[in-house]
Amino acid sequence: MKKLTLLSHGWQKTGLVLLAFCVLLFIVCFKAIVHDLILSSSYYGYDSFGRGWAAEALVLCFSASVVLLALSRERAEDERVSAIRHQALIRTVILYVAIVFLSALSNLLIYPLFSQEQAMQIVTVRRLLTCVPAFILYYVLIFKVSLWSDNKRLGDEE
Repeated sequence: MKKLTLLSHGWQKTGLVLLAFCVLLFIVCFKAIVHDLILSSSYYGYDSFGRGWAAEALVLCFSASVVLLALSRERAEDERVSAIRHQALIRTVILYVAIVFLSALSNLLIYPLFSQEQAMQIVTVRRLLTCVPAFILYYVLIFKVSLWSDNKRLGDEE
């Protein structure tokens, strides 16, 4: 199996620190971020161009943190971990396609049931679930849970 070129394991700590900063930024600036991301969507389905600094900082920080977490190697990177990475990527693609399909299907149901403003808020949440950083986060979560369960299974067998 071809060896993957990944960042060193130390970059995971940087990614976790950035992710913790994102959570802290979200908690501190919750009102501004909710207003910028959800309430400022236009009625035509396009985000307004005047999003505030809090939402932009959160998106940039979150994107950088999940990329660092996804592209850094584990302490013991071997063929088993590479196979788990590959399986996690396949599962993530299947999950992401299902989310995109269900969200597109839900658009057919959203507009008749809600007011236009409520429907736009739901569509904005759908956009957050289907953006590229969310895809990378899904991959990181699936990979880490798969690796944890495989390590636990191997530990139980010994």
